[in-house]
Amino acid sequence: MNHRTSEEHLQPDLDAVYVCTRVIDALLREDVRACVTRARLISSEDLPVRETGFPLAQRWLEISHFGTGRIWIPVSPEKFMQSWRLTRLPLLAEDGGQVQSLFQVEDILTHFSVGADDDTCARFTDFKKECITAVGHRRAAQIAQRDWFAAGTENTLHHWHEHMLHHDRLASYLDHPLYPTARAKLGFEIDHLRSYAPEFSCRFKLNWLAVPRTLHQSSGNRLPPGWPCFTDVGLPETLAEDHALVPVHPFVWNGELNTLLTGANLQEKVIRAPHTYMSVTPTLSVRSLVLNDNPAWHLKLPLTIRTLGAKNIRTIKPSTIRDGQRVQNLLAAIAEREPAIRGRLLLTAEDTGAHVDGKTFLGYIVRHYPDAALQHSTPVPVAGLLASTPLGGCVAEELAARFYDGDTVAFFDDYLELTLRLHLTLWVRYGIALESNQQNSVLVLSEQAPRMRLMLKDNDAARLHRTRLEETFPTLATHIDSLEDARLIVDHELPLAQMFTTITLQLNLAVPTEGLAEQVAGFSRTRTYVRLRERTAAILNELAAEGENVTLARQTLLDDDWLYIKYLLTAATLLDKGTTGAADVNKFYGRSAPNFLKVSS
Repeated sequence: MNHRTSEEHLQPDLDAVYVCTRVIDALLREDVRACVTRARLISSEDLPVRETGFPLAQRWLEISHFGTGRIWIPVSPEKFMQSWRLTRLPLLAEDGGQVQSLFQVEDILTHFSVGADDDTCARFTDFKKECITAVGHRRAAQIAQRDWFAAGTENTLHHWHEHMLHHDRLASYLDHPLYPTARAKLGFEIDHLRSYAPEFSCRFKLNWLAVPRTLHQSSGNRLPPGWPCFTDVGLPETLAEDHALVPVHPFVWNGELNTLLTGANLQEKVIRAPHTYMSVTPTLSVRSLVLNDNPAWHLKLPLTIRTLGAKNIRTIKPSTIRDGQRVQNLLAAIAEREPAIRGRLLLTAEDTGAHVDGKTFLGYIVRHYPDAALQHSTPVPVAGLLASTPLGGCVAEELAARFYDGDTVAFFDDYLELTLRLHLTLWVRYGIALESNQQNSVLVLSEQAPRMRLMLKDNDAARLHRTRLEETFPTLATHIDSLEDARLIVDHELPLAQMFTTITLQLNLAVPTEGLAEQVAGFSRTRTYVRLRERTAAILNELAAEGENVTLARQTLLDDDWLYIKYLLTAATLLDKGTTGAADVNKFYGRSAPNFLKVSS
């Protein structure tokens, strides 16, 4: 067979290679179009051509069920999150007797969509654009990081909120560990990143709408200090009699707002304020904003961009405004009952917010941090533990140097113990699993506090086994009687196992384990997984001795060969809900991740 390659790939675009590699690994991890389960494993000797640079012992997945041609993917065995990963580029593809090397993600996705139905092909086409965006946004972020680090930094962080914002920015340069094009903020151009993204440490002021009170549905009354009156934003104070002010992100204000208002029949009912007001800085979540004059207060605003998939638009459902605080209240009540948790769990207050006529693009949530409990502390999102620091090394090493006499293993062991004890107790005893991902889980360390603490926020997507909670702790169950999002309530335990596995175990514990093993001398992946298994078993044994049923937890975490895994790319981009059957695109599960806890035993 003839074999073509292109001279243009002699000098690869490293950002494009990075994104392409992540995409292929995700395709393999999620078995997209059965690219693993229906493939044939062959060696280099069985290839129709000799691909330079690969040894004869190299293994390849041969895919021949997409259409008339074939694709060969060079793979290596993997134990973390998937059985096979890409060895390196290129892939090979054959059609009509011609074999070509595939270096570009767009070409690879084209071959992956061959033979698919029209809807799937369209989704692959859209995903190609997402990949291109991810490359451009990654390049811009890396330039921003390089310039920031090159400028030199002085130790001018005195208050807890300065530490938190600093570590949010460091974390913003890391991608989501599993969604391959997480760097892409779909809807943002590069100039929007510079104006509104945490990578660029920008500040801006909010726009405001005056909304008739008949359309303004509010919850709570703890507005932050400095909330504007009508004259502050250039409107007559007489409007206060029958209108309320609603903040709007300037990206939405200058972009889709007119179209959205017209579509919702609100264009003639609301009034645009002529002046901006309230200076803010974006946090790691982009749409959650620090109030610069009152940094213990944050505002979460709808933002018409998509992250972690084309379907993940960052608006605010009216139900989340109240449901998040209901879960926080439940957690606070549980912490008071549990001696091992009491004093080590901090919670934000999210009891105030509003929406306009049920529309997801107009509303806000006020988040208040426990200022007194955070004094003299350093809060760090779990998402930032592996982030590079301006002085070299990673954040976890820097924290270990400050608080654990330089012992990164001891630091991580303390984090591991705290995280497991909290989340296993919530699952097994109370029937609760939290979507407390790397962004929403914040470590709190202080020279003045003897033990690490954990702060949780944004708990509007938990899973709660109502029957268990009602039967065992009926007084606690009253906290969730008025939950509005029906998806939060489950009638069996499996969804708890799936959420614990994919969030707490994989994202919050295993991903940092893998990263620290790569970055920190003396940090052993194998020993850490052994420790993780031992502590999981020990805590489950304690709970069993106290009369709790740990059967599913023990089976799922310690005994099964395969762990649950989120198929993020499949559900959030490549297939619609009608095909996956998932009520939530962020909770579509497969069971194809090798159980690293069982292997390590």
